[in-house]
Amino acid sequence: MNATRDEWKTELSRRFTAFVDAYERGSLEALSQVFWHDDDIVVMGTHANLHFIGWAQVEHSFRAQFGSLRDLRVTLRSELLWHGGAPPSTMACLTVPAMDISLVAGGRPVTFEGIRMTSAFERRGTEWRMVQLHWSLPRTEVLVDHRDR
Repeated sequence: MNATRDEWKTELSRRFTAFVDAYERGSLEALSQVFWHDDDIVVMGTHANLHFIGWAQVEHSFRAQFGSLRDLRVTLRSELLWHGGAPPSTMACLTVPAMDISLVAGGRPVTFEGIRMTSAFERRGTEWRMVQLHWSLPRTEVLVDHRDR
């Protein structure tokens, strides 16, 4: 592996860490710096109410989550698997085979174990940001109402 490959993987790993940190803190401002604000970015999950296109819908979803959920904690149970991204590429894909999210919803603790996550990052100039995020959740209950979009 050459230094250039190490550099892009390090930078992308930093960006993913920034996403996790922003999510755990419930910071829309910090999340705003992780995603490009395009009209065609996509965030989706396995639940029917988790499908958002465009920054306005994505921001609304995170706002709804942060208004309803407390004590968010992400626990990675597998390594980050990066695909693409080495120069001259402007795209990279992240696969996280297993992670858990613990939170408090409606005053009760809930843990989603074994979430699979994929995300696409795009480099514009020297900066990498997310353009796609998919959560594959093993539990079926819906904790946040996103209908008011």
